Amino acid sequence: MLTKVSIRNFKLFDDVDIELSDRVVFIGPNNSGKTSALQALALWEIGINRWSEKRRGAGEVPRKRPGVTINRRDLIAVPVPRANLLWKNLHVREPVAGKGTQNVRIDVVVEGVTGGESWRYGLEFDSHAEDGLSRIGRICSSG
Repeated sequence: MLTKVSIRNFKLFDDVDIELSDRVVFIGPNNSGKTSALQALALWEIGINRWSEKRRGAGEVPRKRPGVTINRRDLIAVPVPRANLLWKNLHVREPVAGKGTQNVRIDVVVEGVTGGESWRYGLEFDSHAEDGLSRIGRICSSG
C-alpha cells in the first residue's frame, strides 16, 4: 500500500508531499494538481519499471552514468507531445550565479508498506537531450 508521494519540479508542483491512506479521493478546482499528482505516480512507475528492466541481473549499479533512459513514447500514462512539458514552468535548466546553468530535476519519491515492511523509493528525472529524452536515476531506496 502506498502511504506517501513527494513530488518536486513536476508540472505545477514546486515541492509537495501527499499523504495517502486506504482510500484517496482527489477533489479540487481545475488546474489544482489532481491529474498531475496521478501523472507523477505514473511517471514514477514507468521509471521504476525501466530501472528494474535495465538493472535486472546487472549486479552493482555503475558509478559513471548510472541512469537509464526513457523517452516520451514510454510515457503513455503521461501523454505529452514534448518531455519538457513535465517540468515546472517548462524549464529543464536554470541559471546558477557565476556558473552558467544547471539541469532542473524532477524528483518523485514514493513511500509504502508491503507485508508489514516499510519502503521508500525515489527517482530523479533529468532532461537529457533536445529530442525529449529523459535520463532517470535512483535517488533513494530502502525496504
